[in-house]
This record gives sequence, C-alpha cells and structure tokens, in this order.
Amino acid sequence: MPIPDTIKQLRAARASHKAWLVRAEALVNGLPVNKEQVPVVATECEFGKWLYGAGSRLQEFSVFAQMEASHSALHRVYGEIFELLFEEPKGMGKLFGQSKKVIKKKHLEAEMLLPRLQSYYDEIIELLNTLEKDYLALKAQHKPPMEDIQTKSFRDVSKMMDELEKDVDSWLK
Repeated sequence: MPIPDTIKQLRAARASHKAWLVRAEALVNGLPVNKEQVPVVATECEFGKWLYGAGSRLQEFSVFAQMEASHSALHRVYGEIFELLFEEPKGMGKLFGQSKKVIKKKHLEAEMLLPRLQSYYDEIIELLNTLEKDYLALKAQHKPPMEDIQTKSFRDVSKMMDELEKDVDSWLK
C-alpha cells in the first residue's frame, strides 16, 4: 500500500528537524555552519514551515498543541544559545573585542544548554511518532469493507484509498 502524502510530509518534516538539530549542535561545537541554516525563529525552520503550513491540518489531534509548544520551547533555548555565540559585544568589549576568557565562558554556557535542546527535540520526535500512529489509526478506521475491495481491481482500490486520504484530511480541517 502506498504511503499517504500526509505521512510522507510528516516524515520529511521529522528528518528536516533532525538536520536542524545536528547543525545547531555543530555550531555550538565550533564547526563551520552557516547560521542561516539554523533559524532561531520557530516558523522559519523547515519543520516549522511544515508545522504551521501543511501540517496544520493535523491540529485536531491532541498531540499537535503539545508539539507546537515543545517546538517553540526548543527555539527559545536555541535563541539563548544563538545569543551567547553571536551577540555583539557591548561597552568596552565593543571597542576592544571580547576577551578569550569571555568568549570561552559564553561557549561553555551554550554547551550547557545543549541537553535542554536535545530534550525538546526528543519530545518533538516522540509527539511526531504519536501523531503518525494516531493519523494512521484514524485512516484505518475508515477503510472500506474487505468484500468491496475483493471485487475491485487494484487500480480502483488505489484510487479509492487516495480519495479516502483526502476525506480524512478534510475531516481534520
């Protein structure tokens, strides 16, 4: 049976957020990463674009609001990390630059925030897994009876399942 488009999109969003997390960790660990690849704002990362775009049709599921809250919290923590790593120096530091000691201290503080970042990420993945399972369970509840399927060709059944996916998606709007 083909994987429903909704599930494909959900899985792609999950993968994109894993890539986001890897880049954020790399940035903290001093590896060269274009900071634009790790957006601070929750609606600007690829996962956020899915969550507030195509994924928003799944907001009727109970885990959706939790996922939204965890995603916002993850980006708040990352905002703290980003500020530590990229904040422009103020006062005398602006004139003379930050000392190595201050830079190292900020870097250590950023590293200390990584477990919180990972915790929110893990929570989001858990919620995505639940969302996928709940979506598939809802879709399975609305399958046509087996005797109807046995009398139809594969192409007819495939078309019927596509129509069913559209129905389920419309019910969730």
